Amino acid sequence: MAHTPTSFLSGHVAPVLTLDSKDWMLASGSEDRTCRIWDIRSGKVHKALTGFDSSVTTSSFTPVDSHTLYVGSGQKIYTYDLRMEAMILSATESATKVYEGTEDEINQIQVNHRATFLASCDDSGDVRILDLKTHKWMRPLERKHSNIAMSVQFIPKKELQALSGGMDKLVVAWDFYKSRATQQIQTDTPLPDGVSSKQLFNPPFVHSIAVHPSGTRSAVGLGDGTIQFLHMSADPPTPPPVKDGDSLVAQSAPSISKKNKKKSASSGGDGWLLGGRLVEAHSMPIASIEYAGFNPNWLVTSASNGTIAIWDEHATRYECSKQLLQPKAGTTAMEPLPLGRPIAPLTEFRVSNVFERLNYITTSKTTDGEGQRKLFVTGTHPRTGDKKLQGRIAVYHI
Repeated sequence: MAHTPTSFLSGHVAPVLTLDSKDWMLASGSEDRTCRIWDIRSGKVHKALTGFDSSVTTSSFTPVDSHTLYVGSGQKIYTYDLRMEAMILSATESATKVYEGTEDEINQIQVNHRATFLASCDDSGDVRILDLKTHKWMRPLERKHSNIAMSVQFIPKKELQALSGGMDKLVVAWDFYKSRATQQIQTDTPLPDGVSSKQLFNPPFVHSIAVHPSGTRSAVGLGDGTIQFLHMSADPPTPPPVKDGDSLVAQSAPSISKKNKKKSASSGGDGWLLGGRLVEAHSMPIASIEYAGFNPNWLVTSASNGTIAIWDEHATRYECSKQLLQPKAGTTAMEPLPLGRPIAPLTEFRVSNVFERLNYITTSKTTDGEGQRKLFVTGTHPRTGDKKLQGRIAVYHI
């Protein structure tokens, strides 16, 4: 079912590649080599940063104030103070700091919860940390990704712990205090006989990672359209109810294997455990996923073909099971969970009436004055010659 946007944010003249929101602001980066900061209350541009050398591929507001923005373009990271009076700002001349040193094009940056460090990942597979107090890069660690690193996310409440994922079908857990990777989790886990994802052609490359604000669980969006859930050992997944006649009976939590206990101990007691695998989430590669800013118990997922789904906390914690898989004890294979209630998203819709290919989504971090919860969507319009349509951001109320 196609969904009609309630409004559009128009200003970019090429597809928008990245979004980030904070309070009443939305930052958007585009192939047109500009970054715009929108007032989502009015739908108007608040600031425009122009003249970047390359496409703007990523941006990150700092959590500790409402005026600092970091922008990634090419192999550089720029810092801006949005309290400057001018509306149109030069990307290079208005930057308070410009950081260089990445080996290849940057795909994602994120500032940690205390705004003391910034993480970046790039096309070379590197994951690096920038100290925002000394303005220096930390010593590079041994590269773990053998292909493009697509996503990096700090673990909330853990100043220097992060997850990264890439086109090598690998999720890496990092502890930069210890200067090492603590875990490597393969996403090409074999599916059981008779179970397949909705599409057959794309490998489970890691396209997007979302970490719950609690810091105890995360969702990994994969190229085969599935969602892999990870849980900290202190917060294992909840098994689904199983059928006993016509009623559903709760199960006890799964035990942690010796192998996973050893992994947890080696990483300081905070190891990641494989949770369920949502194998019927989407029929095309995941484009972007996020725990909703206005409701962290909702997971918003999107696929490149323009489908968007919103899942509740029960789905992400095993509550329902028809489409979920769990790790099979003693092997790397997955097996279906016991049959409980069929899992289904709270809502699911398509934006193919607006975009031919979906690029990125984000949500408002709070409801607006009218209590509206907003979803922002970017993509590529089929009319490639129409610059105005190519650069639009669709706004949905959900």
